[in-house]
Amino acid sequence: MTQGLKAERRPYRLKNEGQNYAWGTRGPDAFIPQLLGQAPEPGQPYAELWMGAHPKAPSRVVLPDGNTMVLPAFIEADPKGTLGTEVFDCFGGLPFLLKVLSAGQTLSIQAHPNKAQAETLHAADPQHYPDDNHKPEIAIALDGLTALMGFRPFSELNAALRAYPEIANFIGQPAQQLMATEDVSPEIQTAITGQLFRELVKRAEGNQDAMIAAIDRLVIRLGSQSRVLTDAELRFLHIQQRYGSRDVGVIAFFLLNLVKLSPGQGLYIEAGVPHAYLEGNIIECMANSDNVVRVGLTPKYRDARTLLEIVDATPGKPEILQGRTQLTDAGLHTVTYASPAREFEIRRWRLQGGTACRVEKGTGPSVILSVAGSIRLTWDSGQETLRRGDSAFLPARLESYSLNALNDSDVFQADVPPMKDGGRP
Repeated sequence: MTQGLKAERRPYRLKNEGQNYAWGTRGPDAFIPQLLGQAPEPGQPYAELWMGAHPKAPSRVVLPDGNTMVLPAFIEADPKGTLGTEVFDCFGGLPFLLKVLSAGQTLSIQAHPNKAQAETLHAADPQHYPDDNHKPEIAIALDGLTALMGFRPFSELNAALRAYPEIANFIGQPAQQLMATEDVSPEIQTAITGQLFRELVKRAEGNQDAMIAAIDRLVIRLGSQSRVLTDAELRFLHIQQRYGSRDVGVIAFFLLNLVKLSPGQGLYIEAGVPHAYLEGNIIECMANSDNVVRVGLTPKYRDARTLLEIVDATPGKPEILQGRTQLTDAGLHTVTYASPAREFEIRRWRLQGGTACRVEKGTGPSVILSVAGSIRLTWDSGQETLRRGDSAFLPARLESYSLNALNDSDVFQADVPPMKDGGRP
């Protein structure tokens, strides 16, 4: 740690690490190398770019003398100057992690634990659950996002089981119960949906031959149809071709909502909600955690037992976030994506070239990222230009600054929302 280091009232450029998970985009279409102005390596998947202080891939802060240090050490050297008193007292560190995520292939069907569950999982199995923190997250589509999220509404589950009897017959009695149930309370719908999913996972683990046979029968039947297949059916066939018929995620596909986001739309994902990104490039922000409980569509570690313990089986349509938009005559388009989480919210500015705005950042930390164009950050004692793909850490001491668009620009900033009670989470 640098002794006596104090965060100045200015932005600090970041150097960030990428994650090359197999589901990332590749070749000339790889979004993250394009964003960073880099040539992609042949065959290399580019999945995520992390901006934050998570120990798995901490950003490096560029100091005024040109040297760098990891962001956690920079914060530790001057915690109240970098985080502000309230954030430091509440969280003890940077509470959010900002990412660019680029999905070229399907991610795992997964859910995230709540805070208490995360603490228990981390204590029992730190290898697979490296954090004692929850992971609420928000995803904002840059060029669109297709995802699975949450269990379909009860009526749609009923229709799906009737449309695909191969699935209903494999699950057995809970599927028959759901199809025979009408006009019940939301609580009973959730209980029946939970039982349906639990039975599916248990039967998939205990009788793989029967699951393989059920999936193969459905694949054959869909392949012989004279009608035009639905988008969901085509995606099911694509996923089955990639993962085969031994993966419970393939058969669970029809139980989850297929969601398509237009650019600028978002999803907020709470603890326990099953989800999987299928394709798209997004900005993602979450509590500072890498805890993931997977059940299917992945070669990584799966933990079906834990997922069944934490899953939220509430059926229904997910809310599509539009953000709170403000427009001005000066060519400024501002969107705020508020979050129920205490750790983060996202602001987005779309500025016409030659325009500027004053940003009141407040007394907490922020991370800013330029995804299009070039901007000049101006503060009391200096200025810094960020081009496409550049990012910066804004310490608590920098309470306000100006954004000046050198050309048409698109900028995201992750903040800690104002704390109303000042208490610990």
